[in-house]
Amino acid sequence: MFSLAAVMVAAAAVPLTAQEMAEGLPPEAPRVGKVITIDVSTNRAYLFNDGELVRSSSAATGSDKVLRQGRKVWWFRTPRGKHVVQRKIKDPVWTKPDWAFVEEGRKVPPPDSPLRKEKGTMGKYALDLGDRVMIHGTNDRKSIGRRASHGCIRLPNDMLSLLWKEAEVGTEVYIFDSQPRYASEEGLNDLDMVMGPGADAR
Repeated sequence: MFSLAAVMVAAAAVPLTAQEMAEGLPPEAPRVGKVITIDVSTNRAYLFNDGELVRSSSAATGSDKVLRQGRKVWWFRTPRGKHVVQRKIKDPVWTKPDWAFVEEGRKVPPPDSPLRKEKGTMGKYALDLGDRVMIHGTNDRKSIGRRASHGCIRLPNDMLSLLWKEAEVGTEVYIFDSQPRYASEEGLNDLDMVMGPGADAR
């Protein structure tokens, strides 16, 4: 006959399954304070406070598509791992990178061209996570809930407004896959690299 203490010790030694973990809160995310998580497998965003769910919503994440032009390659992937809100931007203006023009089949303009500035595309707010990754709104509502972005996380207005109100600079953001599809989940947003010997990713 087993003692209650022995049963409790045995149970504690068994690792939690994905279903037994709190939905949207990966093991590496803190259970104290506010934290934002993004599950790329389900295209959902979450806001937790002290380990308790505040709100969740659908999100758009990176499509994982690859775009090539000559020796350049762009990989539209949302980077997994721990991030931090580095700054908060109201009424963000999108500065279109080269790949946006390549994707549209248009000639790439000079870096200082006014053609690169586009208002309204990113919604009313943006949380900058660094490395060209942001959580922001969108004028393409049909993309929400899908792998459709170029690496950023797009949210509907109500969830974005809540994060803008609740998340301060320094708030931790965890981007993860609850159902990984790759042997390695490391990735870069808007990967721009020169192919061939001595290739340099930037």
